[in-house]
Amino acid sequence: MDGDRAPWLFDPSATRALVLAHRSPGGRPVEDVVSDVVWGDVVRLLRWASAAASAPPGLRAGTWWRLAAGCAALLRRMPALSAEIDQPWSVLPPEPAAAGVHPAQRIEEVAARLTALLRSGRPVALRVLAPEVDALGEAAVQAIAASSLGSLHPDM
Repeated sequence: MDGDRAPWLFDPSATRALVLAHRSPGGRPVEDVVSDVVWGDVVRLLRWASAAASAPPGLRAGTWWRLAAGCAALLRRMPALSAEIDQPWSVLPPEPAAAGVHPAQRIEEVAARLTALLRSGRPVALRVLAPEVDALGEAAVQAIAASSLGSLHPDM
């Protein structure tokens, strides 16, 4: 996410405009509600990712936990939300992480992709969004594990 905090991400009016931009023109009310809920959650996940990137080392694990939990909660709801708006649902695996990329850097990379989707202002099928949310949660869990290993083995 540019390596620094994006001011627009913490501006409620800016993020609300981005969320609303994902509504389909002439969409049904249920589609608008689902879109708003999903993209509102994506904004919250991006805020946690940003917070983790700028947090002091002692607080990063906690923000990664919140990020991983938020991703899991959204993923759990996505099949039902997809059914509500009559979108086909399929589970696609997240894009594999490149070898040698630290999990914290992976969070930044996935957050940048999610940011691009958010800022595109176009409707995105939930089955297309889900692998990115999954990859973000996976990277957060890996970051937690790496930080735990580092605290157990200071020479790592």
